[in-house]
Amino acid sequence: MAGSGIRKYLRAAGLDPANGPTDAELIAQFADCRDEAAFELLVFRHAGLVQRVCRAVLNDHHAAEDAAQATFLALARKAGSITGRGTVIGWLYRVARRVAVRAAKRRVPVAVPELYDAPARLPAELEADTAAAICAEVDRLPERYRVPVLLCFFEGLSHAEAARRAGVPVGTVAGRLARAKDLLAKRLSRRGIALASVALPVVSGTFAGSTARAACEFAAGRSVELLVSESALSLARGALKPMIPNSLKLVGALAIACATVGGVLAFVPGAQPPGLPPAPPIEVPEVPVAAKAADPKLPDADAAQRRLSMNNLKQILIGMHNYHDVNGHFPNDITDKDGKPLLSWRVAILPYLEHEALYKQFKLNEPWDSENNKKLIAQMPRSYYTFAYDKKTTKTYYQGFSGPGTPFEPGKNLKFTSVTDGTSNTIGVIEGGPAVEWTKPADINYDAKKAFPRPTGPFANTFLVAMLDGSARALKPDLKDEVFRHLVEIADGNVIPEGLNASFAASTKEELQQAEKLHAENQQLAKRITAALEERQQLLEALLKLKPANGPNIEKLLEQQERLMAELEALKHEIEQLKAKLKAK
Repeated sequence: MAGSGIRKYLRAAGLDPANGPTDAELIAQFADCRDEAAFELLVFRHAGLVQRVCRAVLNDHHAAEDAAQATFLALARKAGSITGRGTVIGWLYRVARRVAVRAAKRRVPVAVPELYDAPARLPAELEADTAAAICAEVDRLPERYRVPVLLCFFEGLSHAEAARRAGVPVGTVAGRLARAKDLLAKRLSRRGIALASVALPVVSGTFAGSTARAACEFAAGRSVELLVSESALSLARGALKPMIPNSLKLVGALAIACATVGGVLAFVPGAQPPGLPPAPPIEVPEVPVAAKAADPKLPDADAAQRRLSMNNLKQILIGMHNYHDVNGHFPNDITDKDGKPLLSWRVAILPYLEHEALYKQFKLNEPWDSENNKKLIAQMPRSYYTFAYDKKTTKTYYQGFSGPGTPFEPGKNLKFTSVTDGTSNTIGVIEGGPAVEWTKPADINYDAKKAFPRPTGPFANTFLVAMLDGSARALKPDLKDEVFRHLVEIADGNVIPEGLNASFAASTKEELQQAEKLHAENQQLAKRITAALEERQQLLEALLKLKPANGPNIEKLLEQQERLMAELEALKHEIEQLKAKLKAK
C-alpha cells in the first residue's frame, strides 16, 4: 500500500499518541469501509507483541511470523464483531497463542495442556523461567486488568497513551494497572520473582504493509495465496474454524480453549467465501416442511422471523461473551449478599448491548419489581423482542436453562473452561416460552432428575437457540427430550447426534420470490467461479512454459488439486441428493 495512508494515522498517533485514534476506532473504521491504513496502524501497534507470543511457543522466527500474520488475518475477518470494545490487544494476545499452539502441533507431537500452560515468553533480556512465570500470571488476570498490563507493561506506553488506545479514562487505566501490578507482584513473589519492565520493538513496515493488504483481501473473501504463505493462510482458517456454525460435534479440550477467544467474536455466515475449504454437503431433507410442535395453534417462524430472532440471539450472546471478557465468567442473575436473585442476567448484560445508560438507572440492590426498577421494565431493549417492536410489550421469550449443571446454575459463575462438552454443543439462550418479564430473574428451571421442562413456543416449526460459542441455530421442534438434555447440560459427556437442525421450505409468495432471486444470484456466482478457475488454469499453463526457476510451485499445485477434488466430491454428493429428491417428487 502507498505510504500516505499509514502516515495519516501515524501523524495522528505518532506526534501526539494520547490524541491519536483508539484501537476501537481503527477496528471500526476497518469494519465499516475496509480502511487498509487503519488496519496497518493496528498491525504497527501490536505486531511486536503478537510476534513475541508466537515465537515463544514456536521458537522459530519464520514460523512465528506466519502465525502472527494468521492472527491478524483472523482479526480482519472478525473485525465487525469486536468494534467498540477497545480490547483488540487482549483479543490478539489470546488468539496469537492459540494460533501458535496449532502451528506447534503440526510441527512436533506435543501435549496440548503443556502448550497451554507454557506462556508466551518475553524478550531474551529476561530469563526464560522468569518470562514464563510473568506471562503465566498475566494470562490469569481478568480482561480489564490484562489490557492495561499489555499496553503499559508489554508495549511500554504511558498511561495517557494506553487510555487513548483502550478508549477509557486515564484514571481507569491507572487504577486497573495499579491493581493488576499488585496482583502480579503478590503472585510472582510466591515464585521468588520481581516484576520487571519490558517494551517490545517496533515492527517492520514491510510486515505491517503486507499483512494489512492481505487482511483486506482475506476479510473480503478473496484469494490471498500470493500475499501470504500457505502456512499462514492455513493457520488463519484454522483460527476461524471454532467460530463458524457447523454441524454439532463433540469437541476436545483444544477446541474449547479456542472457543474461549474465537467464540466471543463468532458470527460467520453459513456460506463459505472463496478460498476457504469447501463447506459440508447441504443436506436435502426428505420432508420439505419442518415437523410441527405439539401445539398446532402456534405460528410458524417464516424466513424473515427467523432472521430477526437469530440476529437477536447472536446479539445477546455477544453481550454475554463481552461480559465474560470483562468479568472472567458468564453473566448470571444479580443477587443480594445472601444470594437471593434480584434482577435477571438480561439486566446484567445491558452495558454490553450498548444500553449502559439504562443499566445505570437500575438499583442493583433492589428487586426487579421495586418502585424504582419497576419503572424501567417498559424500556425493554429491542434485542429482547421476538416479534415486531411494541412499546407495550415487557415480556421476553429469550431465556436460559437454570439449574445444576446448566449455563445459568444459581450461585455459580460459569467459565468457558467449565463447558467440557464444548461451547458449540451447549445451549446458551433459547427463544422459548412462556414469556417472562425481561428484568425478572426467571428462566427455564431444569433438574436432571425430573421431567424435561420443554419450552412452549413461540413457534410451531422450530426452536431457535444460541449456542454458547455464539452460533445461532434453528432446532427441530420435535427434538427428543433426551437430546435436549444433552444440549442443556454443560458437562454430561454425551455425544450430540447429527441432524438436529430444522429444515424449511419456501411456502409464502414472498419466500418463493426470495428463493428465485437467490437462485439467480447463485447461478451468476457459479459462472464467475467457473470463469475464475479457467483464468487461473490459463495463467498456470503460461507459467509452465517459462523457465523452471519461474515456474509454478509443485506443492501448491498438489494442494490446489486436492482442494478441487474435495469440492468436486462435495458437489457430486449434493447433485445426487437433489436428483433423489426430484425422483421422489
